[in-house]
Amino acid sequence: MAKRQAIPSRVSINAVKHMEHNEQVLSERTFKGRKAKKGLRFAVSVTGLIFLVELIGGWVSGSLALMADAGHMATDLFALSISYLAIRLSARPSTKKRSYGYFRIEIIAALINGVILCITALFITIEAWKRISLPKEIDSAQMLVFGIIGLTANIASATMLHREQKNSVNVKAAYIHILSDLAGSVGVVAGSILISLTRITTIDSIISFIIAILIVQSALKIIREAVDVLMESVPPELDIQEIEEALLNFRHVEGLHDLHVWALTSGVNALSCHLLVKNLDAGQNILVPIHRELKEKYNIDHVTIQLEDERFIAAHNKG
Repeated sequence: MAKRQAIPSRVSINAVKHMEHNEQVLSERTFKGRKAKKGLRFAVSVTGLIFLVELIGGWVSGSLALMADAGHMATDLFALSISYLAIRLSARPSTKKRSYGYFRIEIIAALINGVILCITALFITIEAWKRISLPKEIDSAQMLVFGIIGLTANIASATMLHREQKNSVNVKAAYIHILSDLAGSVGVVAGSILISLTRITTIDSIISFIIAILIVQSALKIIREAVDVLMESVPPELDIQEIEEALLNFRHVEGLHDLHVWALTSGVNALSCHLLVKNLDAGQNILVPIHRELKEKYNIDHVTIQLEDERFIAAHNKG
């Protein structure tokens, strides 16, 4: 006699659907992250090479700006490695314990990178101030050569990450690290030329101050974006008022409350709300169109909607 197949419960079916949806979102993220990983691998390799070149160049030429940029490169090497590791970890599938997977690792990495940038800027500022009090002899020719090497490599790294930084705040943090390195290299090259023309070595410290300011500006932007995600703020590219109006325009919808829109990580948005409908049975028919519009128009992947009618509200208030 054939064994009777167990019929899965509604709870287990919902759990399977949730896992399947997470796998679909993960698949989309993994596809987008492949080029980002390639770009980050390239950036890590190049940044490590530039760090060694500028460290030697700063020591040989006596340039603080070059040493400051090398120090910045060292922290960037660490930060880029964190970014790369975060992208690899975020591609892991969801589990029963972490039902949304490891998406937020990218945001945590971005926050760490922002803090590292601020600390780097502080050390550069302190050392630049010391150099103003006790100026040192600088070999501007050597400073120029090493500066050009760093500039060329940074342009290559920035080009690799430019397109992918739009899809992830973590990659954006890495991209801004590279841009600040690029600005530092420009400063080193410009400073070496000015020093060779004027023989004023304090230009080196002034350029270091400018590099530090650029780093802090970039870092604060990254920290703010990461904190917004961790605080479950409405993503900046979405208008919650517009989304509310779009939901109210669907047939059978008479009201809406408890609308929340937030991001799990960059590019993975979620929404939950309660919709008041004329009839619960008729309301079921609008769920698929709502999900489709929220995905296509607003890039909202995770949607949770509770349908309510007047009888439900009356029973709820009475209870």
